[in-house]
Amino acid sequence: MKRIINIAWLAIAAIIIMYVIYKIAMNSFTNHFIGSNPQKIKAVIINHRNYEPNQPVKAEFTYSYQFEINGEKYTGNSHDISLKVGDSIEVKYNQDHPSINKPLKSKE
Repeated sequence: MKRIINIAWLAIAAIIIMYVIYKIAMNSFTNHFIGSNPQKIKAVIINHRNYEPNQPVKAEFTYSYQFEINGEKYTGNSHDISLKVGDSIEVKYNQDHPSINKPLKSKE
């Protein structure tokens, strides 16, 4: 029984470590592959919720945004809990691969 509990704790620790590595890698991936000459476009906040982790009592969430290029729609996480459905934000994206995108912060 004790061995099973130890394996469970190791599995939980491994999952947490992999999640942290995944988040860091995705952020680095997006920043690197947007390129040195990103394009900018206006996007609209849509009704798709992205729940924030570690919110046990009241789960906070952010809405996704959506923009269109050449008739194809692309989405991303706004990472801003103050935005509501229908709001507009500015997004930067890779011209050759618009699926690689991220919202512009007001400080940028």
